[in-house]
Amino acid sequence: MPLVCLSLTAKTIEEDLATIERYRGKIDLVELRVDLLNPTEAFALRDFPSVAGLPCILTVRRKCDGGCFVDGEGQRLVMLAKALAYARPDTSANYAYVDLESDFRVPAVEEACHTFGTRIIRSMHNVAGMPADLDKAWAQLACEPHEIPKLAVTPKSAADLARLFTWARGLPPGERIVIGMGEYGIPSRILAERIGTCISYTSAMHSGLPAAAPGHLDPSILEDNYRFRELNRHTEVYGIGGSNVLASRMPQLHNTAFKALGRDAVFLPIPANDVSSFLAALEATEACGAVVAVPLKIAILKSLSRRSPEVEDIGACNTLVREDGGWAGYNTDAEGFERALLEFLGRSDLQGLRATLVGAGGVALAAARVLAAFGASAVVINRTVAKARALAERHGFAFGPCTEHSTELVADHSDIIIQASRVGMEGETEGDPLDWYDFTGREAVFDLIYRPERTILLERAQRAGCKTTNGWKMLRYQSAAQFKLWTGAQPPVSFFA
Repeated sequence: MPLVCLSLTAKTIEEDLATIERYRGKIDLVELRVDLLNPTEAFALRDFPSVAGLPCILTVRRKCDGGCFVDGEGQRLVMLAKALAYARPDTSANYAYVDLESDFRVPAVEEACHTFGTRIIRSMHNVAGMPADLDKAWAQLACEPHEIPKLAVTPKSAADLARLFTWARGLPPGERIVIGMGEYGIPSRILAERIGTCISYTSAMHSGLPAAAPGHLDPSILEDNYRFRELNRHTEVYGIGGSNVLASRMPQLHNTAFKALGRDAVFLPIPANDVSSFLAALEATEACGAVVAVPLKIAILKSLSRRSPEVEDIGACNTLVREDGGWAGYNTDAEGFERALLEFLGRSDLQGLRATLVGAGGVALAAARVLAAFGASAVVINRTVAKARALAERHGFAFGPCTEHSTELVADHSDIIIQASRVGMEGETEGDPLDWYDFTGREAVFDLIYRPERTILLERAQRAGCKTTNGWKMLRYQSAAQFKLWTGAQPPVSFFA
């Protein structure tokens, strides 16, 4: 099983040691990032392993490799020599590993490592992107049999992630470290065992320390959210693909439910901006199912091998299930919205209700279907009026632009205002899509965004005396339907808490 390594990024040895104590029990070893320490701390390197009480990796990362060391190779050699050359016969007091780049080959340092039981991690870091030829990059590591090769690259898309996974799974057996850095590489850290990686690196962000490298997770997240130590080559993989998925609460929801039911499965974020790269990543990670998030819910329709009646009716897909012939598409947004809306309003139907629907994307398509099916009359407003018109005409609704020119339309359909656009979403477009509309306090306002918990729109509506809610319950209800599609089981009661 892969080991969990905590990369220590504090400015002092004392703070690094305190960080180890906070995470002891969640980690297997630590990496002392000497390049991040205050210069005076270099004098305390020798005794660090014996005080830390865990196997230690010694790393002095150069700036060109994504670190902070800029004083030249001569000075770096001195630092390494102080930590390694006078190592003690008791190997437990020595560094278990030292990270040396493929172009840093100094016989004296290597001899010290061999003499005192310190293994060399022979590394190459590409902070700029992905090498065109991964085999060539791997060959440049030219490791000795007792060394551990480490290739860290930076995928720039889900397609790059797919290429990295496919390549890594084709490597011959043996100890190795293959890492995708940055947000697109996060699945490689969670599914380390699946690609044969023996060490997964983390950083203590929850303790207020900076990440040692882009894409690091906190050890608590790796263990508590993703059950890292339980994952294996047979673990079922599910994911959410789209933009801004790193802010999604779905991994926590589904992974908690998998754990409660004792299911060997994991749910992870897969950042993706286009359908082809998202599907490539699903194939490369051998995923069994997925959530389709914005902006892919409509674009993915042409790639489905089968569409559920809801997908055909709504014109958008938010759930994938792997079948023998490819990917079957489903839509649980409508079910989730329906349950959350009726509960919010305390009604069993929407007869006589006059509603404003803001947005015309994938979620809005599902919301419009529910409004029409339950007897509401509505107006659809959107920045792109042509999209508002296309959606409105499907259900016999009115439409207009999302500007002050629609003030009278909204006022005439203000029993409930449903915000289904991305405006106000954390990490997306900030602001208030209805900043031109003055609430009277009689409106019910349902913002389908759940992160942040209170958008600018909801805060303004609440100040005016409106009844308000966010998209948290909708997320839970539609996620529960997805969970059942994938597993055939209802999620635990805690799923809805």
